[in-house]
Amino acid sequence: MSTQTNMTRGNPTELLLSFAIPLMLGTIFQQSFILVDRIIVGHLIGANAFSSVGATGSISMVFTSLCLGIAIGSGIVVSQFYGANDEDGTASAIRNGTMISILSTIIVSILALVVTRPILILLNTPTSLLEDSINYMSISMCGLIVVILYYIPFSILRSLGDAKSPIIFLAVCSILNIAFDLIFVLVFYTGVGGTAIASLLAQGIAGILCFIYAVKKYSYFEMALKQSKFDRTIAKQILIICIPMGFQYSFIYLSSCILQWVINGFGTSVIGAFTATSQIENLIQQPFTALGTAMATYTGQNIGAGKTDRIKQGLFSALKICAVYSLLLLLVFWGFGRTIMNIFVSDTTIIENAVRGIHITSIFFIALGTAQILRYLLNGAGDSAYSMVNGIIEIVCRLVFVFLLTNISFIGQWGIWWTTALTWFCTALFAFGRFMSGKWKDRGIVK
Repeated sequence: MSTQTNMTRGNPTELLLSFAIPLMLGTIFQQSFILVDRIIVGHLIGANAFSSVGATGSISMVFTSLCLGIAIGSGIVVSQFYGANDEDGTASAIRNGTMISILSTIIVSILALVVTRPILILLNTPTSLLEDSINYMSISMCGLIVVILYYIPFSILRSLGDAKSPIIFLAVCSILNIAFDLIFVLVFYTGVGGTAIASLLAQGIAGILCFIYAVKKYSYFEMALKQSKFDRTIAKQILIICIPMGFQYSFIYLSSCILQWVINGFGTSVIGAFTATSQIENLIQQPFTALGTAMATYTGQNIGAGKTDRIKQGLFSALKICAVYSLLLLLVFWGFGRTIMNIFVSDTTIIENAVRGIHITSIFFIALGTAQILRYLLNGAGDSAYSMVNGIIEIVCRLVFVFLLTNISFIGQWGIWWTTALTWFCTALFAFGRFMSGKWKDRGIVK
């Protein structure tokens, strides 16, 4: 049975669900090993160590997401060539996209290592957390190339319509990560740094296995390996899409760094609470991300095939699913928020803050889901202008909201969570307006 899905024909709802459900399982596996890191750190090392890891989250993701955005952009080019039934173009996009992703990651890693300490100090990281935060982030940035090499084959398989195969390797990664975490923390007593090493080892092994599978399973990968030349035309097409996308994702987390700077000023309890709610939000938004990724593949293939009319049908189906899921999440977090937050830490102050924080953001989960779905759709169409502007809007919203709200006396620290929620709402509105303008329809690179 073929694991590929051709999304240029058939019922859009069935196609999106058949693609998104296994993808959702895969992304939950992907997030689960991050959660395991946090749980092990919070319970086996301590509350300060938990907050130290949280203090690096946003700034680490500025660099990581820049590289991931480039890899995702490369995958979109692959999906457009695949939708156009261009085998040579698909193979060339895989080869050139991989080369661009690797080179850009090496450059970004070097830059990240140089600025780690000064940026964490600039972000007002508490002295009690600083050294652990620097240690954790430095190891993570050293291993950024491993993360990207792990991500590239997954991204390309999804672009080819294969959402099922990556699940196996994501599961392997999750299991290995749990094992390595426990070994480094309980046996070698490596502290916070050991959990970073454990994640990199798990991702490296899973990435190698996935790449071997892809080469044996799909001729496109084998063709990409055999090609000897660097195709400047396709490389230029990839860069046109992936650079703006890389900056879009990076801008999103850069705005989170600004938010982190404000959070750090409220002390370790608020840092820990925001870390807990952020990890939960990262997990529960995976179905949104799965739907969004399905929409990106669906859009890319249909843009490549010249079938733009099908895209609106797929969007309506995805938004209906988003609405139902958002309502379920709202009920869960208002009913069981305290129980969920207790998973991470036993510190009662952190738990109290986290519960109230998740009550605020859960009201806006439907805006988060809508923003994700439309963002991936527009990216899948190759709308690079949207990518850049969306990232700028994220920064502006977080800047305006966080400084405005946290300085209102009766809101105070809760303005941090209101900032996150209102930023989701604003980016959803902008993405919807961009979609309705129709400008994305002629952005495809395959003519």
